[in-house]
Amino acid sequence: MDLFSKLLHSVSIVDEKSSILYIRSVLRAYQQQSPAHLELALEVHEFGGTSLDKERAVKRHSSIVTNVLIEGNSPKGRISVPLTCLIVLIERGVKAGSIQCKVITYSQRAQLLEQFLSFTFPVIDTALQQDTLWHWWQNNGKMFNWARLPTELKEHVIEYCVHESHASGVYSEKLTRFNQRYKSHRRIRKPGPQEIVQQLGDWFQLLYVSHQIRAITLRLCIFGGRGLAYANGLCLVSSSPRSFAACLNRLGDYYQMVEENSVPTTAEEEALSKCYGRFPRIYPELHRYATLRHGVQKISLGMDFHSFMHFFKVQAGGFQQLQKPRDPTYEVFERMPHLNEIVIQLPLRPHGGWKNNPSAGRPPLFHYDKPCPRILHRLIYERAAEVLAPYEKVKLRNFIDGYERKRFLKAREQAIEAFNFTKVDLEKLYADDGGGVELGVTEREVGLPAKAKHEDDMGLGYAGDVQGGFFPPLCYCDDHCALSPALW
Repeated sequence: MDLFSKLLHSVSIVDEKSSILYIRSVLRAYQQQSPAHLELALEVHEFGGTSLDKERAVKRHSSIVTNVLIEGNSPKGRISVPLTCLIVLIERGVKAGSIQCKVITYSQRAQLLEQFLSFTFPVIDTALQQDTLWHWWQNNGKMFNWARLPTELKEHVIEYCVHESHASGVYSEKLTRFNQRYKSHRRIRKPGPQEIVQQLGDWFQLLYVSHQIRAITLRLCIFGGRGLAYANGLCLVSSSPRSFAACLNRLGDYYQMVEENSVPTTAEEEALSKCYGRFPRIYPELHRYATLRHGVQKISLGMDFHSFMHFFKVQAGGFQQLQKPRDPTYEVFERMPHLNEIVIQLPLRPHGGWKNNPSAGRPPLFHYDKPCPRILHRLIYERAAEVLAPYEKVKLRNFIDGYERKRFLKAREQAIEAFNFTKVDLEKLYADDGGGVELGVTEREVGLPAKAKHEDDMGLGYAGDVQGGFFPPLCYCDDHCALSPALW
């Protein structure tokens, strides 16, 4: 006998309060079946009083008749239905002690209250609000063993939480206030690993639950998925070397912490952490010290001409002598073991026109009368084709014309053939020889741009071993390349 049956036995069945309590308990049980049922928001109100069914009272059970008004959401909107409820307490027989509630509708049909609710207030196929899900879970009193769920189901649960970005919420409000407060202070670093947290929105606290939940959550954020708002995973988009360096430093300050003892606490562990931070491909067994920077999947870079030439360490015309030691270069890609795609946005026409920046240590790149961005593009993408040969997916955009695109593809094909080592081969070398083997120096020094074989066809006076007096290059193109629509 349940608690409510005991309540009815402790008080008289003719008690008006007891009958209403029972009807409300039936409605509550119906709504607690699922969050969609709770969304119906059922309510019961009494009207017209209560009367004892004397004919049934002399038989083997007692009953009471109550007039109520049930209100709730339906496919037709919010409705109210008047009912006459017959509550029966069976006192003898096989079902002794059980309670039944039959309703008589306006059409004079008698049926169980549960059947009436399922027919009159069916589940509505609409999106549920977060408050409804929270209240349903808080009220149903049920619990389950999360630790015993299969990993695949855990991933589906967490994926459902982060399957779409949230335009509003606690995190969005905090970020808006931060941007308003430090809008004029560009040197203020953005709070936390924004590239990860913005994928989670208000669900960022999943990262604090446990190692397992953090590992599943970070795996979704880093590697992405079809059903996620950030399907490509952890991607970085930068338009300047300063923003790129700030992003890398910020992500490098946070350990992934998906395993135990992932944060170094001793000098020895700190040394191991630095080894993996700098050489993750050589020491994969130290992956427990991985930071969020090691999980970057895709990078899209856009810089000006000077910055790209520094980034790829262009050596033509003695440009390598002007390298800035603190600025990031293409070598940072080696510290990202999961990097699978690189997109380079070749520089366009500067906002101020083809004018040289008088900053110290920068050679003039644009001729005052005939600037040649074609040659500057070639210095960048030839070098990029060579140093990015180990990476499978490399895309360059903003070429001046189709010929330059074909020229880059051919240079990249030659660089891959000259490289002769795939990613798998390098990993085997690192594993077998403790960090690599000494390779013979080829005839062409690694890092120097290839000599163009088709320069004469283009009418350009550029060669690979130019030195002093090269900058600024003079344009010899048939059509002035600085006026190309692709650069605007």
